Amino acid sequence: MKVQQRSLFLVLLLIMLFSFPSVASAKTDEYGYNPQARSFKGTLDNWEAFMRGAPPTPVDWKAKDVIFIERKWDKRFDPMIQGEPPTAPGAWQKAKLWEYLSGDKLGWTWHQALEVVYSPNRPIPGAIVLTPQEMGIEGFYCVVMEEWLVDPHGKKTIVEDFNLKHNIIKRALHWKGWKH
Repeated sequence: MKVQQRSLFLVLLLIMLFSFPSVASAKTDEYGYNPQARSFKGTLDNWEAFMRGAPPTPVDWKAKDVIFIERKWDKRFDPMIQGEPPTAPGAWQKAKLWEYLSGDKLGWTWHQALEVVYSPNRPIPGAIVLTPQEMGIEGFYCVVMEEWLVDPHGKKTIVEDFNLKHNIIKRALHWKGWKH
């Protein structure tokens, strides 16, 4: 029975790899950018270097006092990489940031999670309006903003916890198929 389960798992894995070739062949560049996966994982400095066209710096994943970032976005958000507006309302981006602290906070880790949604024609009630100075383009709303610290023993201390309910976002966008 276990052999059949393992064989079924391998067959399903191969089907997934060949059904989604961009996922199987997705490559991350020296900055941490992966255009096929619409993602970035690296340092905040390397994200900014990528956006400016400056050379990347090597990443030490255990470095202290360095802000690390993991970003993910949908296809409609892609034009933002070139500074253009998203292709449609409902475009989204998620970001997770973390920093290993030093000094009197040695052993602590700071975390932040953010999610923004593009809605140029309709406000999203209860969401945080993001200015064109913050996003480069009008019509963005922050729908998730969480911040917390984790002490050396793993205890989590919430600093900020804002999560807008998804049904509010869906209603504002008038789009039943909105997913993120």
